[in-house]
Amino acid sequence: MFAIVDGAGLQTVESSQMITRLYIDNFRCFVNFEHKPARRQLILGQNGSGKSSFQDALLFLRQFVTKGDVLDDFFILRQRTRWLSQPKQTFELEAALDGGSYLYRLEIEPWGEPARPRVATETVHLDKKPIFEFNAGEVHLYNDRFERKVTYPFDWHRSALATIVQPKDNQKLSRFKLWIGGLYSFRLNPFAMKSTAEGENLYPSVDLSNIAAWYRHLVRADPKQNAAMLSTLRTSLDGFNFLQLEPAGENVRLLTAEFAHGSEKTSKFIFQELSDGQRCLVCLYTILHFVLAKGCTVILDEPDNFVSLREIQPWLMAVTDAVEGGQGQVLLISHHPEAINQWAPGNGVQFVRDGAGPVRVVEFQGEPEGDLPPSELVARGWERG
Repeated sequence: MFAIVDGAGLQTVESSQMITRLYIDNFRCFVNFEHKPARRQLILGQNGSGKSSFQDALLFLRQFVTKGDVLDDFFILRQRTRWLSQPKQTFELEAALDGGSYLYRLEIEPWGEPARPRVATETVHLDKKPIFEFNAGEVHLYNDRFERKVTYPFDWHRSALATIVQPKDNQKLSRFKLWIGGLYSFRLNPFAMKSTAEGENLYPSVDLSNIAAWYRHLVRADPKQNAAMLSTLRTSLDGFNFLQLEPAGENVRLLTAEFAHGSEKTSKFIFQELSDGQRCLVCLYTILHFVLAKGCTVILDEPDNFVSLREIQPWLMAVTDAVEGGQGQVLLISHHPEAINQWAPGNGVQFVRDGAGPVRVVEFQGEPEGDLPPSELVARGWERG
């Protein structure tokens, strides 16, 4: 992997990594559900069609594999499909990483009285060869030559994979864990975003309520990328000058933003004093420069809710340029007309349900020879003919 600089000054890292397939069975509205997302994809669908549940499934897999919490903490049994009688839940996540095809499989079953969720099977395969297995209460570790080396018992109620710490003789497994730890999921909520950072947060919260603490980490870890982001914000946010983390107590920093007004005057605001749209726009460009630029996969649920049409368009174009340049993967859930018009043709799919039945995926068809833009077709319900 190596750094490159695009025409807008975006510092990016060349990397081949993306989700290629997600399979979900017996989780909320997903029954034998399979989706093979593109590198840049817009997910459309009516309310209740499973878009947010799709994001939640990915978020669950990431947290389960990285945090090591017990399954009880996820209330997973309560999220089984209501109309099914089968007890077992199955998840499969496939990813293309550095030229190889990784497959993570997780099967969860109820056990005991009262029933608790436990892991029946948890495995990782690379190009159909095992590199990690947990079956019937036993962990089997393999080396980089796919040879079984270690076997030991483990707790049925946690992810055994979460406990594996960079084995020297299995860099392939370490590579997968690094990737899934960098699988980012966002539902921006400007009302929850805090201006104070009492320390550094290595990872962002889903709603980016910890934007100040996460940004504090990002600035220290990659000052060059921060400079590139601030430069982009100056062209995208009227009057913006810079962000700054100012001392506000022992080890406490306050996130502020300076804006110019008039010929030479400037004003400084704490982050929570900015408008909802301004806060979201800062977060969106932070995601662009510090997450997508690293080649990570990002799923964003309606990031445009608080951002104006004039401001969301350049962000969508910058994301398109970054992703089509091979940097990262974006799955965007949105009803915004600009997102639909830019991404739906060729990059759009719809989640569809018949009543309260299971979710299925169909490609966005549009009207190639017609005069109506994709957003108008969606508004009229004509997008699937």
